[in-house]
Amino acid sequence: MNGEIDLGGGRVTEGVVRSGDTVRRSAGAWTPTVHAYLQHLERRGFDGAPRVLGVDAEGREILTFIEGEVPSSSSWERGHATRLPELALSDDALIAVARLIRTLHEAAADFRPRDPVWREHAYPLVAREVVCHGDLGPHNTVYRHGAPVAFIDWDGARPNEPPLEFGHAAWWYVPLAADEYCAEMGFANPPDRGKRLRLFAGAYGVDPAEAIDLVREAKQREAERPRYWPDMTAAAAAEFLGHIVLELDWLAANEVELRHALTRSA
Repeated sequence: MNGEIDLGGGRVTEGVVRSGDTVRRSAGAWTPTVHAYLQHLERRGFDGAPRVLGVDAEGREILTFIEGEVPSSSSWERGHATRLPELALSDDALIAVARLIRTLHEAAADFRPRDPVWREHAYPLVAREVVCHGDLGPHNTVYRHGAPVAFIDWDGARPNEPPLEFGHAAWWYVPLAADEYCAEMGFANPPDRGKRLRLFAGAYGVDPAEAIDLVREAKQREAERPRYWPDMTAAAAAEFLGHIVLELDWLAANEVELRHALTRSA
């Protein structure tokens, strides 16, 4: 449509555009549940999410546009990083995003939707879970001057145990990855991933001694995701699962060093 700016789409949702101060995105069966979730977060005073404005004449959801920089690319390939703004690589930015995630989970704690529909979840919401973002990472984070201010792409929101969403997020923000991946993110030199994981855990409020087990379990649970992607070919699913294996292999190879760093004092 006239006046719309293509935002390139997310890694799952295509056809995301900006129109004025709004974002228009394809809706699905899960959209009413996600909108109820975002409205709940707004009532709880959580500022790190877009506001729901409704649905347009084409059936697309309308959300507020959040000014800032999102390190995402339409040419992204699994197994590769997107480059972050230089300031977003700092320990301060890492600590800030961990605190923003904790604030999100606290705001979501009492959200208990009736008859929810989730895009990537098929189980009832149980007591130890809250509704989480579902796909946290730099690619779904809005940065201003290197500081994280909000998360976008909420269509994958679903129940999860908050410490496991912490574990998922740690993979991408620390990041828990090889030197080559870190270089793609923009690190001039390989970061001290053990130190950064300790900082991330402390800022979120997880015992650093438990962090390795949480990131491992979060990664193992990712293997279930292809079941919710009906258009994914067998070859694509195999490739997705192969990357999980490689990531878990990296964790196993570096676990001793990481655990040592997690037990060091700051």
